[in-house]
Amino acid sequence: MRVTPPHLTSEQRLDGGVRERAFTLGEIPGILWTPAFASASAPVPLILLGHPPLGLRRMYPRLVDRARRSAADGFATATIELPGSGERPRLPAVEEARAGLRGAREAGEPVTDEIIDALVLPLADQAVPEWRAALDALLSLPEIGGPVGYSGGVLSLGVRLALAEPRVV
Repeated sequence: MRVTPPHLTSEQRLDGGVRERAFTLGEIPGILWTPAFASASAPVPLILLGHPPLGLRRMYPRLVDRARRSAADGFATATIELPGSGERPRLPAVEEARAGLRGAREAGEPVTDEIIDALVLPLADQAVPEWRAALDALLSLPEIGGPVGYSGGVLSLGVRLALAEPRVV
C-alpha cells in the first residue's frame, strides 16, 4: 500500500530552531513540529498532540508550547483538526449532545453518562480513522520515526486510538 505524505502548506522556524509545518490530509488541516536536528539520518519519535474540539486556531498557543517542550526533549509532535471543530463541518449528533449538556447544566441537573457518550463517541468514531491516516502520512516522512505516543486532548479519543492503532505505545 502506498502512503501519501501530508500536503505541506506552509513552513516556519520558531525559536529554538523548532520547525513548524502546516499540512493537510485531504480536507483535514494539521500542524507538524520537529526539532531542528531531525533528519532522515536521525529520525525522531512522534507524539500526537490531542486537544479539545475547540479548533486549532484557538488551541494553537497551548499546542505550540507543548510542541516546543517536546522538541527540546527530541520529539516531533503533530496534531490535526478534530471532526466538527475549527473550519470543519459540524457533527449534528455532537451539536445535539452539546445542547443537551448545556440544558442539563442550566437546569442544575447532573451530567449523565449518556450525555457524555453522545458528546464523545461520534467524535471518536470519526477521529480515530483520521488520526490513523495522519499517522500513516507523518511516518512516511524520513525525519519521523517511532515510537509514537499520544498526549492530551479528549482522553477517550486517545484511548480508542491506542486500542485501534498498534503503532501508538
